[in-house]
Amino acid sequence: MENVKALPPLCKLILGFSLLCIFNCCKEDKTEDPSPEPLAPVITSIEPVSGKVGTEVTIKGQNFGESISANNVQFNGTTASIKEANSTQLITEVPAGATSGIVSLSVGQQRAEGPEFIVEEEVNNIYDCTLNTITEDTSWLNLFEGDTADYIIKCAITIRDNAVLTLEPGVIIHFEGEDSGLFTSEGGALAAVGTEERPIQLMGTNKHAGVWQGIYLGSDNPQNKLEYVEVMHAGRTASSQTGVKAAVQLSKKDESRATIVNCTIKENDGYGLFVNEGSRLDAFSGNYFSNNQLSPVGLYFSMLKEINTSNTLNPDHGQSYIDVRNDEWASEGTIYSIDIPYRFSESQKYYFTDALRIQPGVTLEFVSDAGLRMGARASDCSSTTASLKAVGTPDSLITFKGSTDGHGSWLGIGINSSSPDNQLLYCQISGGGAAKIFNANHKPANLVLQCESSITIQNSIISASVAYGISMHEEDAELLSFSENQITNNREAPLQIHFHQLGQLDTASTYKEGNGKAYIEVVGTALTENDMTISALDVAYRIGLSNAGRIAYVETALSIMPGVVMEFETAAGIKLGNPSVDCIDNTGTLNAIGTADLPIIFKGLTSGQGSWRGIGINSSSPLNHLAYCEISGGGSEKMYNAGGQGNLVLQCSATLKVENSLIMDSGAWGIDKVGGSHTLTEMSNTFDNNASGDIAD
Repeated sequence: MENVKALPPLCKLILGFSLLCIFNCCKEDKTEDPSPEPLAPVITSIEPVSGKVGTEVTIKGQNFGESISANNVQFNGTTASIKEANSTQLITEVPAGATSGIVSLSVGQQRAEGPEFIVEEEVNNIYDCTLNTITEDTSWLNLFEGDTADYIIKCAITIRDNAVLTLEPGVIIHFEGEDSGLFTSEGGALAAVGTEERPIQLMGTNKHAGVWQGIYLGSDNPQNKLEYVEVMHAGRTASSQTGVKAAVQLSKKDESRATIVNCTIKENDGYGLFVNEGSRLDAFSGNYFSNNQLSPVGLYFSMLKEINTSNTLNPDHGQSYIDVRNDEWASEGTIYSIDIPYRFSESQKYYFTDALRIQPGVTLEFVSDAGLRMGARASDCSSTTASLKAVGTPDSLITFKGSTDGHGSWLGIGINSSSPDNQLLYCQISGGGAAKIFNANHKPANLVLQCESSITIQNSIISASVAYGISMHEEDAELLSFSENQITNNREAPLQIHFHQLGQLDTASTYKEGNGKAYIEVVGTALTENDMTISALDVAYRIGLSNAGRIAYVETALSIMPGVVMEFETAAGIKLGNPSVDCIDNTGTLNAIGTADLPIIFKGLTSGQGSWRGIGINSSSPLNHLAYCEISGGGSEKMYNAGGQGNLVLQCSATLKVENSLIMDSGAWGIDKVGGSHTLTEMSNTFDNNASGDIAD
């Protein structure tokens, strides 16, 4: 500072100006820049690009105001109100007084223009409900192009007195109110025939199920037609006749009829379509059902033949099945495979009196106490032309089951005809036997053969019955062919069958797995007409008395194969001959030839002496031969009227060869003889623990 003081006055002045300049320059450098100019808004799209006053419009883009008040939207110069706003999207609506033109947006002093918006004119398309009854032929035209409703209907319109209401292709009708809908009666008809390119649309004013009542066809006029028609948002109220709620319904009272082809029936309350008893579908194909709150289709048993594979029935309904009500199947037809099951929804027997065919892949579900039965309601053994032909494939089984899982969840199937078309191939039948399917007193089953019935069963699974898998209830029933079946997980025996029917069973089927009684339950009837061979199964045959209290009689040739196991109830047994006469020569033969590894076993239900009656021989046939057999526990009581008691009893002029067999635990003789002269050849046998001795003199 001393040096500064020493400067001349002029130098001091120059130095002062210099310092002032430096100070001001530095001060200017520290001053902030002014605010940048905001980015201009940009409109990239508007949706929709046309509509009436009040239509909600979404504007998308960039650099919009963040608040509603920061934006100003105009439709061709008319300012619109804004509902929502952010920097990239505005939601507004077409203002009153707007005209077609550019949509613009102003944010502050910046302005953007978007696409042109077409303001549609208001149309007066509300139907005059004072004309709610149509009694003369009438046509409704496609008045407006695009999605504009041609008619808005707020009442129930009835077509009657043989008049026809024709809807032109492309017609759009909006229905409003729970009473609104279209109805035909007294010969009136609704002819709604669109095209694939111009379908007819019948829908609610709001897009919710049950906005309007629906279409109710209550006439038998053949001009009732729905073709290329879309029916949506219907099903608000139920019919006063049926209590059923459906978008499209065919009346019960007037036995109505209709053609329904290539229609879309979706998003309705109740059923998509309900066809009442007595009504009929003249044609039903190419239809699409989706998202109805009950089943897509409800109808009666006899109408199932109308549901062909050309229809699409999505599984997205509230009830993902065809609802089947009860009437009689009285004319031949086929149940076709569709996307969802058929559910028999009434707790009754469903009768069929004509040919019933079922395609591969079909699933039939039955509610509790529902079942499928041939013939007339009044009689178990009425003459009938009915037949059941259910032929699946290895990859596409046919299923009969309860609507709920478990044993005895439905009645089962009753067969009482001898038609050669009775076939169950590649089927699965489960959960039957809830109660008897025929009037006769018997234990229930998945499948019951009654009267002179016959059937072929192959490659099928029969399971989860509350009683038997199969009941051959009558002596005259017949398994025409029975092969490679699985009878499993039934509460009682896999089969209930009569003695003379045993030859109808095959060794390739399985009978043991999971059944409550691991044996074939045999009613001891007589073998009187055909020769029979009994084969070894994976379970024993358990033989009881006949319904008349008799043991099994054999009047023809009976052959028993190696490995067969026969168990007998206390008073049961096998006897050659006639139940009324002890000595009829050459009546019946018994040929039971086992092997050392596969002996044939005859025994009682319990071990010990005298647990069953035994085997009676009273014919002189040289075919009577027992080899490699184990016979134990016979002799519970006398065999013939004249006596005889043991494991084996020879009566009259009986001839028998016994070798390499074990004869033990008889309640009397190992081999007894009674009356006449006998020819017994025995060798290499073992006798043990027979109460009266081995061989009677």
